[in-house]
Amino acid sequence: MLMRKTLNSLFTSYDLFDSLFSNTKQNNVLLMDTEGVILEINSAFSDVFGYADDDIVGRHFSMLFTEEDQLKQLPQKELNNVLEKGQCNDNNYLVNKHGIKRWVSGESILITNKESKHLILKVIQDIHLQKTYEHSLEQLHDFNERIISTIDDIVFVVNDEMRIIKANKSFHQLFGEIDNENVDFNDIVKQLDNGDELKNQMQQALRSDAGFINKETQVITRAGEKKIFDVSCRRLEEKDNKRDLLFIMHDITMVREDERRREDIIGFVAHELRNPLANLVLCNELLSETLKDNDIKESLEFVTRSKNNIMRLNKMIAELYDATKAGSGNLQIEKQLFNFDAMIFEAIETIKVLQPKYEIKVRGSANIEVYADRYRLIQVVTNYLSNGIKYSNGSAEVELIVEHNDKIVTVAVKDKGLGIAKENLPYIFNRFFRAEKTKNVEGIGLGLFLCRQIIQAHNGNVWVESDEGKGSIFYFSIPV
Repeated sequence: MLMRKTLNSLFTSYDLFDSLFSNTKQNNVLLMDTEGVILEINSAFSDVFGYADDDIVGRHFSMLFTEEDQLKQLPQKELNNVLEKGQCNDNNYLVNKHGIKRWVSGESILITNKESKHLILKVIQDIHLQKTYEHSLEQLHDFNERIISTIDDIVFVVNDEMRIIKANKSFHQLFGEIDNENVDFNDIVKQLDNGDELKNQMQQALRSDAGFINKETQVITRAGEKKIFDVSCRRLEEKDNKRDLLFIMHDITMVREDERRREDIIGFVAHELRNPLANLVLCNELLSETLKDNDIKESLEFVTRSKNNIMRLNKMIAELYDATKAGSGNLQIEKQLFNFDAMIFEAIETIKVLQPKYEIKVRGSANIEVYADRYRLIQVVTNYLSNGIKYSNGSAEVELIVEHNDKIVTVAVKDKGLGIAKENLPYIFNRFFRAEKTKNVEGIGLGLFLCRQIIQAHNGNVWVESDEGKGSIFYFSIPV
């Protein structure tokens, strides 16, 4: 009772309402009757919302609400709550004199004077700037989340107990879905981490204050596939004494595979080029000796061997050059009309000059005009025939079959040689592919790759049938 008397004494000593209404700068105040008609506004309200007394006094306070909120009957609901409960909180947009929305927060209070007359005091705080900042932060957060979720790199955050705090879509694709946050990373990675490399790197980063960059780590996927990642880690800014680590794993498996293939190819090509070059050097040395001895017959034999080795070198270099152009999509095709049978027999004569001991049997014909690149098709036919002879395994016979109809012409080269293992058939037209049992046979594995590129440039097809140890049939077809 004494406390209440003291407060009443204070209220009568100070005009608290007048002070609140007239002197505040942050609190925008409206005084309304119980119908919602505005009776008075303070200067703070005028400063923020731009209304003068003549603009607003005597009008219903619903004019301050947006059209959407008016349709939702928010002004009337606010009045009802105040009259029923004596108080109502609000957090919504209000509209200033120029029609611009501002986010506000406030409270409406039912007050009574000494004559028991009821009025409503509406105290408003302008929080538009704060809400704008919050919205911008939310947008930035959403934007960052969208970036992280869509990038191919694996991104995840762990705390100092190695528990997953956050992980993106790529993480789940590699390590599996996480049902809930705060999962122990050790439980997720233990089946995939090759030699605990990733685990050890993470623990080392947790023990030290610094992260690391560009550490290669091998992970074995759930499908048993080996993946190589470039892993980087940085410590996030400490908050509430938490020491979270951000990890980014970039898949460099294909990069390392390409590097390995390039090294293999360089070594392989260098080895293949070295053989004819060494033979050429040896032939020239022996040729010098025979010329000194005036041995014309043996000299001519060495000249022939030198020519053959030069032809081998030229063929390898031409294949490398064409394969480079084909791989970059720049293989030139120059089409013209020509007789298909004439092209076939020119290719056969080319092989007979180089391989006179072998018999090439021809079955069928295509005495028709085709529109194609004659030189490139000769290249395909001679390659098929050369391979049939090269892998003949002692057989001196190769068969060439030609068929055609109104739409396509088909060529097949059949040999009785080594044949191709079933598991190698899907790769036989790939660049630099060599079956294990043919690696001691001359060649760099580009001929069939070029054949496929040439025929595909003609909108045609290549394929092969083979029984290991019984021989092979290589086909190509092009539109007439």
